[in-house]
Amino acid sequence: MIKKLSALVFISLLTSAVFAEDGDIFKKKCGVCHALNNVSKAKQGPDLTGYAAKRSNEYLQAYMTNPAEAKKKFPDIYNKEVKGKYQFAMPSVKLTDTEKQSILNVLK
Repeated sequence: MIKKLSALVFISLLTSAVFAEDGDIFKKKCGVCHALNNVSKAKQGPDLTGYAAKRSNEYLQAYMTNPAEAKKKFPDIYNKEVKGKYQFAMPSVKLTDTEKQSILNVLK
């Protein structure tokens, strides 16, 4: 029983550490403009809380790295949710594959 409890505590601590690291990446790369749960409270761009549940990973990755291309590839989403709603346009952001995955982890 103690071994099982220890394993659960370890997994919980590991998960918390990974989320904290992912949250730090989100804050650094996205949190200047976007709000998300308890990670960031910025308001220049849309609040991304719950957003990943509505969108595919393909769309999210495309939009976070190359918004101009994402607008062309997913015009229905862009026109419905973004166009004309925000003062600033989303810039292209250089992200490593690890950073993209970390951001997706936080968004989910």
